[in-house]
Amino acid sequence: MTYFKDLTKYSYNHDKEIDNTINIGWLNEDHFFDTEEPSDEVLANLWDFCKISVIQTRGLHECEFCTSGDFAQEEREGLKLALGSSEIRVFTSYGTSFAAPTLIYHYVKKHHYKLPVEFVTALINGPKPPDTVYFKLLKEEGLNWTNTHFFEEHAETYSVKGIFKRK
Repeated sequence: MTYFKDLTKYSYNHDKEIDNTINIGWLNEDHFFDTEEPSDEVLANLWDFCKISVIQTRGLHECEFCTSGDFAQEEREGLKLALGSSEIRVFTSYGTSFAAPTLIYHYVKKHHYKLPVEFVTALINGPKPPDTVYFKLLKEEGLNWTNTHFFEEHAETYSVKGIFKRK
């Protein structure tokens, strides 16, 4: 996955930096990150954001920190999501948004990636899905959204390292 230092201006999938959008969670194995045990509140809020995707890409990124080489599939409350092919947006109360890969949930849950305080504050206190204010902010940023793909939905399309099977 492409690496961007936390709290830098977002520019992924664009030719220029986006002034009001900040990078969070664009990790790779060549760059150290701080760790801490995540709270259930943080995981629950991240999960809600990861159910709504923006900037869907064509491929899936695997977690570089997992030794299995599998693609990140996470489950919470009976819902399985395929993470690693899109982004989330988290909005602050002061007009900034954070851009993160959907893999951020996996990074926090499995690898205990320590989120920056500014991001956690917005994650917990800012507008979030399914609030209409959240979707209004996505629209104002010109972002189309979709429900993040359920892992099983791709089973007939992809054949990757034995995870997906093609019929």
